[in-house]
Amino acid sequence: MLKLDLTRAFDSLSWPFLFEALGQYGFGPRFREWLVILLSSSSTRILINGEPGPPVWHRCGLRQGDPVSPQLFVLAVDILGCLISRAHDVGILQRLHPRRDIPAISLYADDVMLFCHATQGDVEAVCEILALFSEASGLRVNYAKSSATTLNGDPEADATIDQVGCAKAELPITYLGIPLTLRRPSAAQLQPLVDSVAARLPTWKAWLMNKTGRLALVKLVLAAIPIHQLLAFAPPKKTLRQLEKI
Repeated sequence: MLKLDLTRAFDSLSWPFLFEALGQYGFGPRFREWLVILLSSSSTRILINGEPGPPVWHRCGLRQGDPVSPQLFVLAVDILGCLISRAHDVGILQRLHPRRDIPAISLYADDVMLFCHATQGDVEAVCEILALFSEASGLRVNYAKSSATTLNGDPEADATIDQVGCAKAELPITYLGIPLTLRRPSAAQLQPLVDSVAARLPTWKAWLMNKTGRLALVKLVLAAIPIHQLLAFAPPKKTLRQLEKI
C-alpha cells in the first residue's frame, strides 16, 4: 500500500497535458480555447524594495481559489487512475483479487493511495507508471513525504518495497483524516478524536450564551466533527460513551 504525496500539485500541472486530457474526455476545441485564454492571462508580480516588479506570466499550474481549478485538477490526475486500470487490463499488474473487481487506487485531490502486490514485477511496474505520469503531467511524487506499508508482514515484501524509495510505515496510518487499520480501531486509537471534540468546549463555555443556544451550537457544530470518521467504521462503545459525556 503506497500513500503518495504530489509535490506542489496545483502549481506544477502541465497545460499541454491538461488540454490533451480534456480532449480525450470529449471536451471540444472551443472549450479548450477558453481555458487557454483563462490560464494564460494569469501572472504574478514580485515586490522589490516595496514596489511591484514586472509581471511574471504563468506557463503551468492552476490558480488557487479559482472555482474551475479543482475540477480541472481532478480530470488531470484521473489519468493516473486510467493508467493503473489499463495496466491491470493488459496484465502488467496483477489484479488485487482473482474474481472481484477491487479498485487499486484512491484519488482525492493531491492525496493518492495505491495498492499493489509486493512482488518485484508489480513494484517495478508501479514505479515506471508513476515516472511516466510525472514526466507527462508535471505532477511529481515527493517520496520524502510518501510512505509504503506491507499488509502481510512478509520480510521479502519489505525488501521489495525498499525499491520505491519512500519510508516504510506501520498500520495504523491516517488517510483523509481516517486511521486505516486491518482491524476495528480501538478506543485508544480514537482518543485523539475525542480530545479534538472536547477541546472545543472551553472556548464556547466562555461565550455569553444561554443553555438553549449552547445546545444548538453543540448539535450543529460539535456533533459534526466526528461524523467523517464514524461514517467509515463502527467505533467502540467506549468511544461513543466518551463523546456522549462531552
